[in-house]
Amino acid sequence: MSSMPPELKKYMEKVIEALRDRPVKEVLSYAIFNEKEEVEYYRKLAERAGRESVRVLFTQMADESQGHHDELYSLFKKLYPGEEPVKVDAPPVEVAPFYPKFEAVDDYLEALEYCMQSELFAEETYAILAQKATHEESKVFFAQLASIENSHYKRLKKAYDLLSSFKAKKMLPEDISPGGYLFPDKIKARYMLLDLIGKGLKPYVFSRDPPKKLLEWFKRDDMTTVWVSKASVKGAMTPKSLVDSKESLAEIMREEKALILIENFEAIVASEGFPRALELVSLLRDVAMVSGSYLLVHAKKNALSRREWAILESELEVIE
Repeated sequence: MSSMPPELKKYMEKVIEALRDRPVKEVLSYAIFNEKEEVEYYRKLAERAGRESVRVLFTQMADESQGHHDELYSLFKKLYPGEEPVKVDAPPVEVAPFYPKFEAVDDYLEALEYCMQSELFAEETYAILAQKATHEESKVFFAQLASIENSHYKRLKKAYDLLSSFKAKKMLPEDISPGGYLFPDKIKARYMLLDLIGKGLKPYVFSRDPPKKLLEWFKRDDMTTVWVSKASVKGAMTPKSLVDSKESLAEIMREEKALILIENFEAIVASEGFPRALELVSLLRDVAMVSGSYLLVHAKKNALSRREWAILESELEVIE
């Protein structure tokens, strides 16, 4: 935040001055209350978000903050049995929240940008405190808090970048035409799936993650999830079985408005070879175009050869 406004910089200096000499007990108390406020902040934002991808994102942020709060509280009780965290006389590290009414893409971008700035502010504040704190234990703890805020920022930025790219095209994510799309980033592919679900499409996710983990991430239980694994796991599908089932998947697309997400395509390539994996993608892409369905493919660019990636780009429209 090199271009931080003067008033925000002064606010940061107040936070640092108030916390730099605090012992770890007070720093831990401060963090516990801060995470609690962050939970409420993101819960309220989620309630106001009509766009499914943003609603899920804010819900994830609230759940993660709740998890951090619970971990910090458990640590406090372990270090200080019989005691409770106390309010520390220091300004909150999260800047004053605002809860907009979301109606247009600009509203979402404004909210996400605000949240990103808030997380960066918190990260930078904790990072400076990690350097300036007078207690060694507090230094370590501040560094850990800075890392947490950084992970929040990165999650928010993925959604922001995705929506920004569509705003530049003067369209919404759900405005894309039926067909096949390639995503170098898995999280962006998932956000796209969430926004496309609103078009009445039936979602199918083929992933290296087990179904329970997927459903927890998507914050919904009305989607078909398949674990793609070479291990003999009940309910899982091997990469070979996935490729061999391409005609069945194509038939699903023909019979219903289907939304298929295939994650970690490079793992299928490693198992079955690029030509066979490409047959799967090419068929589903063509059927999607004529049936009103969608195929989303996530692949790590650096895990494929330059030639393989170029062929994928010729078959699928890339969404960065």
